[in-house]
Amino acid sequence: MNKKLLTVVVSLALIVGVSMPISSTHAASLQFGGMVVYSVVCTCSANYWIFFAPLWLGNVPTVGPLVYTPGLTILYQNFKIGVPGAWHLGGYLPIPSACRFYVLYTCIPFPAYGLINYTGTS
Repeated sequence: MNKKLLTVVVSLALIVGVSMPISSTHAASLQFGGMVVYSVVCTCSANYWIFFAPLWLGNVPTVGPLVYTPGLTILYQNFKIGVPGAWHLGGYLPIPSACRFYVLYTCIPFPAYGLINYTGTS
């Protein structure tokens, strides 16, 4: 009985999670803002590792990278994603190791605070 109930609950959670539109994930995003210092193409995962300084994650000023994925990240106003000197404001999802680089014959994860969900630039 418990396995059957667990199977039903997990199946419903997967169906709801997959069918949820990307725009409704704005509410789940954490806010960020900062100026781009440099960006690098992630050779193994086909996205961009963007380093910000300063970077505000909520109320805490820091420095560090976020990952931009073309086609997944929603872009607003000016579209200067990853351009050094451009300010970004938006939301991110705290997904670690979203950027991977080729090293010899394997891919290694590169650390980042998370994946940019949506952003606008200056």
